[in-house]
Formats: sequence, structure tokens, C-alpha cells
Amino acid sequence: MSVPRLGGAGVLRLSSDELPAPTVGQVRVRVLAAGVSYGDILLRAGVIPGGPKRPFTPGYDLVGVVDQVGPGTRAPEPGRRVVALVRSGGYAEYAFVAANRLVPLPDGVDPVEASALALNYFIAQQMLHRVAGVRRGGTVLVHGASGGVGTAFLELAALAGVTVYGTCSAARAEQVQALGGHPVDRAGDFLRVVRGLPGGAVDAVFDPIGGRHFLRSYQAVRRGGVMVGFGQNAALRGTDQRDLLTGAQGFLGGIVLPKLVPDGKRTLFYNAWSLEKSHPAAYQQDLATVLELLRKGRVKPRVGRTMPLEEAADAHRAMESAAVTGKIVLVPATA
Repeated sequence: MSVPRLGGAGVLRLSSDELPAPTVGQVRVRVLAAGVSYGDILLRAGVIPGGPKRPFTPGYDLVGVVDQVGPGTRAPEPGRRVVALVRSGGYAEYAFVAANRLVPLPDGVDPVEASALALNYFIAQQMLHRVAGVRRGGTVLVHGASGGVGTAFLELAALAGVTVYGTCSAARAEQVQALGGHPVDRAGDFLRVVRGLPGGAVDAVFDPIGGRHFLRSYQAVRRGGVMVGFGQNAALRGTDQRDLLTGAQGFLGGIVLPKLVPDGKRTLFYNAWSLEKSHPAAYQQDLATVLELLRKGRVKPRVGRTMPLEEAADAHRAMESAAVTGKIVLVPATA
């Protein structure tokens, strides 16, 4: 499945190529499941700068079986089930993955469930523990708490003894509450809610909305705390046309400018690839950690729908319209 040009879901096209052998350092993986993420949609629409060169195959995560190992490459042997987070390439029957990106899939774990977990829980784990360093007894605010990453935050925070206040629609409040969170109606004023808490602030805010919303989130953070941006969803959704036109200004105002006036609070924009450069072992460790939590039944990712790979465009439309609750997972015909 490829994206030959930027645009709506309709630009996704089925494509076929000869199946080459993997080169040195590569592993050819037969894909069993690939998750659909909002990041795929942002790349397809051209909202994220510096995306892959077109045409490209979307898909940040994949679960599959090692099919062939490149010459002289140290990797799991053919037949082993593996998980990988990649910059692109998940929406395929076969993917070519760098050997050092493969993490073993624990025995007994369903590939579809693993795909529903891999990206969302990995980035929530990294932001909560490696980036924000929230300790047991801490309090955080998560925007979009009923979404894929939001629910991952709720489950991981509960395991870590961290209290979560999460913005969501009124219709999703019970869902957030069932996962141990305190729902905050996104139609209201989350700052007023936070200021009514003991201390009037939280240890960390996690914001995928972007634009000027970053600055409002920053105002909810206590001294010594951090506001972590990890998306620019407002730019695609067009909920605020000014964010669409001046997203860069909003980014500067919410992430960069607060650094110029030190007040004991931090801001940063989370990027898994940048974190991996500064902490090379983090990728393997953190992905293995969340997969082990899944094996033990301590987390339960929501699979909203499984769809054939060839219906990827419909999967994007369903995600954009919020027609599906839970992760959409694509399954190739060869799985």
C-alpha cells in the first residue's frame, strides 16, 4: 500500500513489486498485523514536515514472522515472531526491517493485540517515565485521554501509581473513569479544573493537540514540572483555522518561548527517534517492557476493528471520522 502523493485517504493505492532478498543488516518480515495511527494520517496529508519521500508505504508498527535474514546479519532466525516500530513500511505483506529494530513477540501473545499495543503504549511509556519522569504519587493531565495513546497513558499510569486527569468528550467520560482516570470535559476549561486541584497544578501535561493549545497546557504545570507536546492534531482537524495557518507560531509560543523566560518549568516536544539517539538502548528496552506487560495481562489494548490491508483507505476514513473506538489493525491476506 503506497502514498504516491499527499492528500486525503483516497490517495492510498495498492502496489506490487518483486520480492527481493534482504541486504546486510536487514531482515525480511512477513507481516501479520500493522496498526493504523493518527501519525499515518498526518504523514499522508503532509502535515508532518520531513516525512518520507513519495511514494512511501505508511505504517509505524508491524508484527510479523522473520522470513529471511540478510547475509552476515545477527537477527532472530526465520520463523520467529517479532515486533518492530519503523519510520514507514508497515502497510505491506512483506517489510524489510533493520535487524536492530526487531523485538521478539512473547509466546502466547496475539499479533493483532501486539499491533494494537506496540506504538501507543511504547510512546506513552517513554513519555511518562523517560521524558517526564513522573514518580509514584504524582499527578498528570493527558489530553485526548480516550484515544489510543490516551488510554495507554491511563493504564501505564495506574500501574505506576500516578493519578491521571484526562480530557475527553462527555460521551467517553465513563471509559476514562473505568481505566482509573478522572475525566475532564474537553468542552470546558481544563485550566479551571487543574487550578482547583491541591497545589493548583500538575506534575506533567501530555498534549497531542498542538498550536496555541501547548501554551494553555504549559500554564497547568507546576514549578519543576514539564509540558510534553507529542502531536499537532489541530492542524489536520482544522478545529482552529488559525492553528492551521500559524501552527509554527503556536509551536514556538508553547514549546520554545517558555524556555526564554525561566520559571522552573520545562517544555519539550517528544520525538521517539531523537530520544533513541540520546538513549540508544531505550527502544529495545521500552518496547520489550510493554510487550511483557501485555503477556502478563497487566494492560489490555483496545482493538476497535481488524480490516484487510487493501481497505487501508477505509481504515483512514474511519479513524478521521472517529467511527471506531479502539485501534484499527490491518491484516494482510498472507497473514
